[in-house]
Amino acid sequence: MSWLRPGSLSLSDHRIAYCEAGPQVLSSVVVCVHGAGGNRDSWIPLMRNLAGQGVSSLALELPGHGESGVAQISDVKEYSRYVVQFLEAKRLKSVYLTGHSMGGAVALASVMSHAELLKGVILIGSGAKLRVKDSILEGVKSDFRKTVDEIIGYAFSPAADPSLIQEGTRGLLRCNVDTMHNDFIACDRFDVLSELESITTPALILCGEDDLLTPPKYSQFMSGKIPNAKLTIVPQSGHMVMLEQPGVIGGLITQFINEF
Repeated sequence: MSWLRPGSLSLSDHRIAYCEAGPQVLSSVVVCVHGAGGNRDSWIPLMRNLAGQGVSSLALELPGHGESGVAQISDVKEYSRYVVQFLEAKRLKSVYLTGHSMGGAVALASVMSHAELLKGVILIGSGAKLRVKDSILEGVKSDFRKTVDEIIGYAFSPAADPSLIQEGTRGLLRCNVDTMHNDFIACDRFDVLSELESITTPALILCGEDDLLTPPKYSQFMSGKIPNAKLTIVPQSGHMVMLEQPGVIGGLITQFINEF
């Protein structure tokens, strides 16, 4: 993929891997943060779409994920600390911080602590409170493969291309067991329901109509509490809406950027 530019950055105690697409960053940039057990691959179709619209994007891999350095982190605010360090180290300006699922929680934590770095926040298939089923939280350790299959069973719309589901399974299986378990602990502990009204940064909230992991009611709640929020529920899409409908999501993000 010659259009995709890989890179890495050494922070205080971890190496962070990332990839970039689109024009060399001169103004606005979409910075993407993956979900629990994920990596930058979940953003590639969306990044291709954004690049085609002349939008710069960057997808980083949280510590312990993908090609980033090994870490044992089980707290959303700790992940947020690395994201903020990354933005500062890259000297990125006019950032639209985009997070999926747990990545959305990281984006929320980041906008609450460092709103001055962000021009907008984009929350995809996420929520202000992310409780995790016991069967998933416990199953990651006891039967990793079975639990990955359970997660994938919830992750995609019935309308999704089977090849996406297969690739999603392979992606989660590449994750370290302890890393995924820590991610779900971080999700289960996350709760900023009472803090949403303090967010003044423009927010775009997107969710698949068929999302079973973070149902649309999660997104609807956030849009009702964040003062300057726009909500779109995407038909025939599940939790992995940016993989299932990259053209739709890319168009909505580009429109959001042009408005703010």
